[in-house]
Amino acid sequence: MEFLLGTWTEERLQAFHEGRMVDGYLYFGAHAFGEETTFSVWAPEIEGIDVVCVDPATEDTSTYPLERHPHDASIWGVSIPENLEGQLYEYALRTPRGEVLWKSDPYARQSEKRPFTKSIVSGPGEYTWPPEVLKRKQTINDKHLERAMAIYEVHIGTWRRKENGEFYTYREIADELIPYVIDMGFTHIEILPITEHPLDESWGYQTTGYFSPTGRYGTADDLKYFVTACTEHGLGLILDWVPGHFCVDQHGLANFNGQLLYEEQREERRMNPDWGTLNFDINKGEVVSFILSSAHYWLEEFKFDGYRMDALVNLLFIPNIKERPHNTEGADFLRKLTASLKLHYPEKLLIAEDAWHYPKVTHPVESGGVGFDYKWNFGWMHDTLEYMKTPPAERSKAHGKMNFSMVYQYEERYQVIFSHDTVADGRKSLLNKLPGTREERFLQLRLLFGFWMAHPGKKLLFMGQEFGHFEEWEFQPELDWASLEDPQHKGIAEFMKELLAFYQNEKAFYELDDERDGFMWLDADNHEQSVATFIRRGFLPEDECIVLCNFSEHHYGSFHVGVPHKGSYEEIFSTDSAKFGGTSAGLRQAAETLDVPCDNQDFSLKLDLPPFTISIWKKRKDGSD
Repeated sequence: MEFLLGTWTEERLQAFHEGRMVDGYLYFGAHAFGEETTFSVWAPEIEGIDVVCVDPATEDTSTYPLERHPHDASIWGVSIPENLEGQLYEYALRTPRGEVLWKSDPYARQSEKRPFTKSIVSGPGEYTWPPEVLKRKQTINDKHLERAMAIYEVHIGTWRRKENGEFYTYREIADELIPYVIDMGFTHIEILPITEHPLDESWGYQTTGYFSPTGRYGTADDLKYFVTACTEHGLGLILDWVPGHFCVDQHGLANFNGQLLYEEQREERRMNPDWGTLNFDINKGEVVSFILSSAHYWLEEFKFDGYRMDALVNLLFIPNIKERPHNTEGADFLRKLTASLKLHYPEKLLIAEDAWHYPKVTHPVESGGVGFDYKWNFGWMHDTLEYMKTPPAERSKAHGKMNFSMVYQYEERYQVIFSHDTVADGRKSLLNKLPGTREERFLQLRLLFGFWMAHPGKKLLFMGQEFGHFEEWEFQPELDWASLEDPQHKGIAEFMKELLAFYQNEKAFYELDDERDGFMWLDADNHEQSVATFIRRGFLPEDECIVLCNFSEHHYGSFHVGVPHKGSYEEIFSTDSAKFGGTSAGLRQAAETLDVPCDNQDFSLKLDLPPFTISIWKKRKDGSD
């Protein structure tokens, strides 16, 4: 009783019930310190609850009854005068109907590896964060709006596997993944959810352990090693995290006390038929405190550099209604969540995934926005891929799909993405979506990546696509690394290295991503030739680049493009370079402007534009107006 009164003060109880608690993991769950282990759980309207512990070494079982808090019948706890670190445990809840429900701990910080479902008593851990890492964490996202950002999206369990098919641990994957990502030229890693989940096929999105790193890849200390290694090498590390729904498995949150507790009370909003998950009751203070505490936990305990938040469509829009009306409750909840995170961790990135057309997702909460830093540009992704899947001879009819994104580009801050959803569940890999012969597919894949890089917005690419993975992604095998022995796949990998290096070196492609001054169409509507031309700009006039995108199979030997300044221009990048497997021996050194107006510009260039090619030009520094 003394433990309950000391831990669950009146102030903490009030904060928890009102949805204001952000550190519930410090008080709920199992905690082993010194010669004491405490357990605490929220379980209203039950008759009693025991914690049943199993010593994994001896398989001996011990049962400890929990007591009610004397001033709050929904909070239960017990203090045991013994250090039980490492023991397995679960709660046995007795309902008024005489049922006994066996549940894992909602606030467990360690769990058994699937298919087992017990929680594990965790201690304080042995990992010590290096001071230089903690210092660098404060600045790793500095001025991110003005910097290049290329995110490599990874599913840890299928990026690579050991020869015997087993998973790499967090420590082992760090030693393999980090050098690869740096060599390729990415600036950040984003990992698919590592919150504990029972089913591999869910990719981590059907969570049962909101405070527990999955045991598939090792311990919490192993994960901290991985986070540290990323920081030491200058890589940002973003966690894919699910704020809105949870797994239906009966050992988890579903019907936790024999009734609807964590899940949405309204039947029509409760279930997600497409995912087989349950939506949280975001109108219940205790559930809000649970979610807020999970959000704070991963940033505080593991020092991630931000979140990509999944499935916001069922928070920003009312679930299970085809017309998708705005969900005021869900938007207000997200504002509370983002405001809380930004208050405590202003340096962390918050990225919204499936937000559709909801307005002001990346605007500050204080000005009526939802408070995210970036929003995934699903519209650009879907339109671009639909356009690229169209046979080249028919692209003139679909030209609007290629240029439509610029109509809304500056309403939000966007990331342009080719994510895991793009290349799974029967959707084919990026390479396999493209029409034509094998050679034409590789040409168009370079074209697609070039357009991705040149379009305004920070970049994200799912693993394997950087070398033209032929098959779509599946959750079981590792990536097809053997395909890199093929010259065309190796050529795509080498191309991606150079593309990302070019992206980071040319400020015009990232400094003004979210400013109208950073982009100008020269000709957006050349559907007859399936060509788009535009200008990208940085802060300085000399960083200006001219971009020509030929989405057709035709070679235009004398293509005219307008330019704003007179002088000598040089080609600084081409997706058609022979070193990537293209047809051009090298970059053309220079082209002089003509005093011929074009594209509403006073001057123009006459250029050779190969099929399926992006060609980028820049005024030479020694040129004269």
